[in-house]
Amino acid sequence: MRDVFYTILVVWVVWRILNSISNYRIKQDAGVKNPPPQNKRSEGETSVDYVPPKKKKISDDEGEYVDYEELK
Repeated sequence: MRDVFYTILVVWVVWRILNSISNYRIKQDAGVKNPPPQNKRSEGETSVDYVPPKKKKISDDEGEYVDYEELK
């Protein structure tokens, strides 16, 4: 019984190693076929990657905030 367990364990470990190697090769091949895009900007050019969402404005019927001091 112990021999069967060790055989299954060895087969599983070898399968995991071979599977990880094949996944690594697939990722390497994909990187060669589809290289990441290069930024072709001229010197001094500015690009914006993130535009924050617009804040909600107070509607006209809610009124206006007035700062006050309490007098005694």
